[in-house]
Amino acid sequence: MPRSHLMLALVLLTLTAGPVLAAPVDSDLAFSSNGGGCYPTGIAPSLFDMLNLVNPEWAPLINGKTVDSTPVVVHGTVDEMHGQLGGDFPATHVQSDMVAELTLDPADADLAATGNGGAHLGLEWEVGAVPDWAWAGEGDRVVALGRYIFDCGHPDPVPGHCGVTTGQACVISDDCPLLCSTCSKHQACVGQHFGYESELHPPHAMAAIRDGRGGIPSDTVGAAAVPVGRADVYVSADGGGAGDRCILTHLSSSLGLLSTECFPLAEPVAPINASTFVFDLPLPPRPAGGRFAWRLISRPAPGGRAARLHVTRRLRAAEPYLRMKVLMRRRVSGELPTGFAGTIIGGWMNDPAPLTHVRVTVQAAVINNDLQLVTPIAPKECETSGNPCDTAADCASGEACLGTGPVQGWFLQAAVNGEWQRLTGLDTATTGSVLAQDLVYDQYLPPDGAVRVVANGAARECVDTMYGKSLATDIAELGFTKGIFCLASTSHNAGTVDVSYAGPDFGAPTGSADYETPGTGGEGGTCSLATGMSCVVDADCPSGESCITTGGAFSLRYRIERVP
Repeated sequence: MPRSHLMLALVLLTLTAGPVLAAPVDSDLAFSSNGGGCYPTGIAPSLFDMLNLVNPEWAPLINGKTVDSTPVVVHGTVDEMHGQLGGDFPATHVQSDMVAELTLDPADADLAATGNGGAHLGLEWEVGAVPDWAWAGEGDRVVALGRYIFDCGHPDPVPGHCGVTTGQACVISDDCPLLCSTCSKHQACVGQHFGYESELHPPHAMAAIRDGRGGIPSDTVGAAAVPVGRADVYVSADGGGAGDRCILTHLSSSLGLLSTECFPLAEPVAPINASTFVFDLPLPPRPAGGRFAWRLISRPAPGGRAARLHVTRRLRAAEPYLRMKVLMRRRVSGELPTGFAGTIIGGWMNDPAPLTHVRVTVQAAVINNDLQLVTPIAPKECETSGNPCDTAADCASGEACLGTGPVQGWFLQAAVNGEWQRLTGLDTATTGSVLAQDLVYDQYLPPDGAVRVVANGAARECVDTMYGKSLATDIAELGFTKGIFCLASTSHNAGTVDVSYAGPDFGAPTGSADYETPGTGGEGGTCSLATGMSCVVDADCPSGESCITTGGAFSLRYRIERVP
C-alpha cells in the first residue's frame, strides 16, 4: 500500500474507533523512593511502623512530597456509594467519609492509577463536611474539583527482591541485609510494585447531576411538574482531615504523630477561590411548543458569602444543556465568596410527559439488634488497681480513670432514588427500640420509573470515640494498651435495606402504603442455643455457645404515597 494511502487509512481508523482510554498513572510513582509522598511499611512491620501509612495518609500525585497541589476536575458516573459507615483512621478524620466510586468518562480515564483496576476513581469527603442533600447516588453523574491524591494508607505491595541477596523478598530497602557488617546502609530493594489508588479526596466543589425524574423549574405559583435536569451543587473549603495542612504534613519521624496536635482543624488547604467551577447540566429533549424555564433553589452557603452563578443556555444543541459556572473568583460585595450551596432545576414548561408525584416518608428505624458487645473493648478502669470507674475521683489519689466503657449509638442514612438524608436521634439505640424519624422525599417520576429505597449504617464502637482527636489525646484518655485495642476495633455493620417499587403505582396501589423492611447482611445474630439472646461475637453468649450471624440488625419503617 502506498504510504499516503496507509496514512489515510490510519487516520480513518482513528476517527472511527471511538474513544481510546489513555494509559493509567503508574501507582509505583507514589513511593517516596520514586519521588512520591507515600511511605510504605516493610514486609514484617512493627506496631509503630504502621504509622508510616498515615504520615501522610494522602499525597498529591504531582510533587507528592508537598502539601499544596493544583486541583483537578473529574467527570464520571457513580457505580457505588455509601455514607457514614466508619472504617477510617480516626486521628486523621473528624468523621468518617462519604465514598462514591466513579466510572470515569473516557476523557478522564487517565486519572485512574494502575492500582485502581480500571477507569475507576474514588471520591471521598467527610460526612460532616458535606451535607447529605449534596451526596450523589448510584447512577448519578458527578463533576467534582479537588485534591487529586494517592491514598498512602493502602500500598498493596507486590514484593521485589534484595539487590545482592536476590533470594530475599522485600518491599523497602530496610527489609534487606546491610551492605556490609560495618555499614549502616541496606541493600537496595528492586522489582517491587505498589497498588496505591488515585482518588479525588477531598473535593472542594461537587455537582451531583440527576435525571430520570421531574421537578418544577418555574417560580410561578401552581406551575406543573415536568421532566427536568437537576444538579445539587456544593462548594466549601472544609475538607475535613484530608483537607487540613497539619494532617497532611509529613513528619521526619512517624513517631512524631504520637505528640502532634492538629485538632481542632484550622488550616484548610483547598484553594477554593483559585478557579471557576464549571459543569454542564443536561436537559430533557425539547417537546413541541416547550418553553424553557430554570431556577436556583439557594441553600445557606458555607462561610455565609455565596458565589454568584453564571448560566449559559445551549438550548438549540442536539442535546440541550446549561453551562453552569460557579464564580468563585469573582468578589461579592468586595470580598471573595466563601462557598456555594444550591439545587439547580431546568426543563421545558408545557412538556406533556406524564409524571406521578410520589412522596416517601421515613418514619422510624427499628433496632433488632443493637450490636453492643457484652464486654466493652476498653472498659473504664483505674489505671493501677483496675477497679471500675467513671471518673478519676473513683480511683486512688494520682490514678487516672482510663477507657471508654460501653459505646452506644448508631449512624444510619437512607436514600430514595439516590437522594440521601441522615437519620437523627440514634445516640441511644438499644435492641427493640423504635427511633422515630420524619424524613420526607418528594419526587416526580415517569410511569416506567421506580422508587428505590436504600438505607445503611453501623453501630458505633470504641474506635468511633477517637475521631476528631490526636493520637496523643486518645492515649491520654484511654491509656496506651486500651488505645491500641480501641484503634483496632471497627464499627459494626448494621446491614442494608435495598428494595424497589416499580411504576406506575410505585408500591402504593391504593394511593398510600406503609412498609417495615428488614435489612440484610451485616453483623449480629443470636446465640446458638439461647436463640432469644442477641449477640455480635461468641463472647456475648453463654459459655460453650457461639454467635450465629443472621444480620438484619435494623428495619426501616416508611410510607409511600402517590400525591394527587
